[in-house]
Amino acid sequence: MAETSTDNFPQVLTQIKKGQIRPVYLLYGDEEFLLERNLDQMISLILGDADRTLNLFPLAGGSDEANEICATLALPPLFAGRKVVVVRDTLLFHSQKTLSSLIKNIRSKMEKRPAQAVASFMLLLEMAGWALDDLKDGAWKNIAEEKWEHLLGDEHKGREQWIPAMIDLCIAHDGGKAAAKKSGGNTLEDTLLRIPPENHLILVAETVDRRKKLFKVISSVGAVLHFPKAKAEQKQKERIMAEARDVLAAAGKKMTAGAWDVLGSKTGFQLRDSVQAIEKLIAFSGDSAVIREDDVEEAVGKSREEDVFQLVTAMAEKNLPASLEILRALVLQGVPWLMIFAVIGREMRHLYQAKCLIRHGVFKGFRHNMDYGEFQQRVMPNLKGLVQGGKKDLGLAGQHPYAIYQTLKRAAQFREEDLLSYLNSLLEMDLLIKSSGRSESLMLERFLITVCQGK
Repeated sequence: MAETSTDNFPQVLTQIKKGQIRPVYLLYGDEEFLLERNLDQMISLILGDADRTLNLFPLAGGSDEANEICATLALPPLFAGRKVVVVRDTLLFHSQKTLSSLIKNIRSKMEKRPAQAVASFMLLLEMAGWALDDLKDGAWKNIAEEKWEHLLGDEHKGREQWIPAMIDLCIAHDGGKAAAKKSGGNTLEDTLLRIPPENHLILVAETVDRRKKLFKVISSVGAVLHFPKAKAEQKQKERIMAEARDVLAAAGKKMTAGAWDVLGSKTGFQLRDSVQAIEKLIAFSGDSAVIREDDVEEAVGKSREEDVFQLVTAMAEKNLPASLEILRALVLQGVPWLMIFAVIGREMRHLYQAKCLIRHGVFKGFRHNMDYGEFQQRVMPNLKGLVQGGKKDLGLAGQHPYAIYQTLKRAAQFREEDLLSYLNSLLEMDLLIKSSGRSESLMLERFLITVCQGK
């Protein structure tokens, strides 16, 4: 079977309802909320609520998961009916091609899901041809820099912040004893071709290497379902509105267009956060059938964009400690790097425009130490000729007077040629992140250091 997209997921559910249940399903993608919700729906349809407790067998991805899957699938259901084996965070589809995703998986799960982080780290070592003993007792420091760079990519420069902790986690979880066994992909592939008709396997992954033989076998005998995050904000907004439509309709409510816009600014149109916010808004709005902008402002709380603006302010003031602290907090909160990147880019463009406009005499009479009242009286009148044309995108000139005033003051700390260089750097970063899979947070961190130190 060819790969099935999320657009065809209802068709897969229809097949399951008709009893046309495939032996194996692979669900993958970085839209975790949508993936988990649809996974739960699939399990309920295959097993039914009564059999869910007795005939559902959850497994965790790990170094020996292929053998565990084969052994579990070989056994019939404990009770009459169907049996479903679910493997979350499977490591079966990782390869050199997915190393970046594997490393992010390790670092993100060290605190909340250490066992999964250990399993992923042991796989990383196996792919590198290393053993845990090669890293113990500080021996990881003796491995050549170029070897770390080859394995970790951009993450190699910050390895001292997480590699020692990861080694300790592996020791605490007997990672050395659980060192990767050659579980035999062929054995699992053969098993998938002869699964008993009453048994079913569901594999869940964030990233897969589609070139792997296992992926091709699953595509031929089962179904592959992809749940990627929408690339554009408008598409993400449409997806959220589609997901929320039934929830709102069941509560007898609607949201105004303005309410949707405010919600997006507060959640970054992240699916999980948005749906949770909508559920909160339904309760908050009481008997009202319409959820409006002020409801969202009051009920949902502080905007993520406001947090990002704090970062921009610290960066423009060249406050490096505050910039790095805010950036790391934003990353931990799960704020999309695209939102951070976009706001930083807008600030840099406005700062560069400020320098250019000052050089061309548009802001004649401006001094960086003048107060806002004097600025309104002496400088703002010079802008009237620029804004009277009614153009939609006026850049800095189209902003609120106070925002212009603050930008002009901050621009005094920068040289025009430096700002142009930073804009070029942002363009290069955008291309690198999208084409090479480099760490977004690390590249943003380096950019902040460059700007704040005036390099």
